Amino acid sequence: MNHEVKLNAPERVLEDSREKHKRIRAFLEESGFTGTVITTREHFAWVTSGGNNVLLRNTSLGAGSIVITKDKQFLVAHSMDAERLHQEQAAGQGYELVVMRWYEGDIREKAAKLAGKNPASDTDFPGTTNTYTDFVDLHYPMTELEVERERWIGRAVDTLFTGFAKTVNPGEAEKEIASRFHCLHLQNGFEVDVLIVGADERCFQFRHPLPTINKLDKYLMLHTVARRWGLHCNLTRFVNFGEPPEKVTKVYDAAANVAARVLLSLEPGVRFSDILAWEKRWYAEQGYPEEWRNHFQGGPTGYVIADAARCFTDKVVQVNQPYEWFITVTGAKMGELSLLTRDGMEIPSLDQSEWPKMKVKTELGEMDLPDIYTM
Repeated sequence: MNHEVKLNAPERVLEDSREKHKRIRAFLEESGFTGTVITTREHFAWVTSGGNNVLLRNTSLGAGSIVITKDKQFLVAHSMDAERLHQEQAAGQGYELVVMRWYEGDIREKAAKLAGKNPASDTDFPGTTNTYTDFVDLHYPMTELEVERERWIGRAVDTLFTGFAKTVNPGEAEKEIASRFHCLHLQNGFEVDVLIVGADERCFQFRHPLPTINKLDKYLMLHTVARRWGLHCNLTRFVNFGEPPEKVTKVYDAAANVAARVLLSLEPGVRFSDILAWEKRWYAEQGYPEEWRNHFQGGPTGYVIADAARCFTDKVVQVNQPYEWFITVTGAKMGELSLLTRDGMEIPSLDQSEWPKMKVKTELGEMDLPDIYTM
């Protein structure tokens, strides 16, 4: 059986969604809320084990709301979307369908009433308490199905990057490259939440060099945030035509060194605030003491793109938790999908990868990370 088919097996999806209901009801019991309203794309995908309630792509608010109380569960949507969401995005998961007409108002208003006298919500909505970040905490540890899906996504997105890099040529405009790259993701079943294509000096001028009509000469940054089943893979890779100059290799090697130490330091119970403190020291040891200030430093990923604010908390690293670490030194970035499991640290986006690798040696150990792809 095709492995992707196994990751969509109805019995596994139902088992996974039941686990989400258990976690939510335990949260309700502990917090005192009578029910919860879930409307954002990321939390809807989580609770339905990969369902998609998105209609408008310029907002994270979905076209359907999930309501879970201590003993009931509902799916609330307008008539244009209700049956589709119920049959195709949450099939067999036990939701009572509540259909509203377009003129009857915001679906969250009805959902909040169904959630009882003291409802929680993953959005700011009158009469509810916003518990968005509490729901993110419920995503971890990931289930075995989610771990398998993240591994599959990491390998698949790496394959896209590796194959695509070989098709890029000097003289192409960043926008041309970005258009083809975006299309390749869509053709392979991935939505793209972030797409960055920057060439040459723009990589040194901007942390996020969004594609322009600027034409590639030698140095190219490729970055996408690909999404499948609601889960994300954040990946950054660099290509250079000809031998990279010292200006490039110096900053790239520094970023790789910091990234390797972060990954080698991850183990259950490590505080995210401690990771940030270590990063500051490691940047300084590489000769770039201020670089940590210039970009988010990353954190857990999954249904959220990256929970970078976790580095300001005493929350701790967990087993079955995926990460995107935004390790940047002006002109270079190291970003791979990493995953901490019971067997230790994995980098699914490099597993079985044909992308050129570099062995990064640190006092904490050594690790293979992606090298600059020299054409």
